[in-house]
Amino acid sequence: MYSMQVLLLAIAFLATNGFQFHLPHHSCEKISIPLCHRVLPYNLTRFPNLLGDRSQVLANRSIQRYGPLVKHSNCSKHAVFLLCSFYLPICIPGIDDTEENVFKPCRSLCEQVRTDCAALMDYWPSFVKCEELPEYSDAVCIQPESFISVSKPSRGVDYDGCQGRPQADYNLYINRQYDYVIKFKVVLIERVENKGTIVRGRVGRVFKQNNVTIHKGQRLTIRSNTNSTCPSLGTGKVFLIGGYENASRAELLLSSTSLIEAWNEKILRKIRRWQRMEKKGRKKEGRRVPHSRGRTRDAN
Repeated sequence: MYSMQVLLLAIAFLATNGFQFHLPHHSCEKISIPLCHRVLPYNLTRFPNLLGDRSQVLANRSIQRYGPLVKHSNCSKHAVFLLCSFYLPICIPGIDDTEENVFKPCRSLCEQVRTDCAALMDYWPSFVKCEELPEYSDAVCIQPESFISVSKPSRGVDYDGCQGRPQADYNLYINRQYDYVIKFKVVLIERVENKGTIVRGRVGRVFKQNNVTIHKGQRLTIRSNTNSTCPSLGTGKVFLIGGYENASRAELLLSSTSLIEAWNEKILRKIRRWQRMEKKGRKKEGRRVPHSRGRTRDAN
């Protein structure tokens, strides 16, 4: 089995023999159902799944009910992937074991399989409702294109040009005038061929925002036009991120000038100090603006 990299995951958990993970998180277990093990490009799952099954034994019984669809899955090359992703959702060590972190297949994938397998609609699972699945463009979801082959496993996503990158300080923070500054927990990372890197996660705090509205707890996508980041971003980790936006497309962006630092209490104290200094600077600038002394301009 060749080595693979999950672009969705930033692959902090791969070993050198393909998708072979260690099991640091008790809720993850290795996939043992042969049909799904062959087609899914990840090897860890979690329960309960999207259908409420609490074990692979129960999940396997359910999968067998849809044997006709599976046996005729040549109607769509992704039919088995779609079915298995419902019963055996991907498990990411380090991601909180909550219902909202059960990642669903993407709506576009579901719709494509439904179209391809139109002749088999008598066997279509009633629980697979494409219209209820998340859109790839605005939510966290999985699809086969999110997994690609690579020659070596990676332990993260790194920005090019890290050497000589200046340490973040107040002068850098104020001079770059970021559109947004947030505390951000990375959930998934995906490299899209010819389109750069997409970082998906959840907002913990909002320190600054501009035209694109951001709020605490929001699931958010940040896009980079390159395939690199600095320092390493890893899934399940929290960062202070500052960057710019594409207001016309309501997108948050990452670039080589973005602020990215691993989150800790020291970072929190630092950003609060920067905000106080920034506020004092605005007040000082305001005092420098000359005021008119009783003069008014003639309206005519």
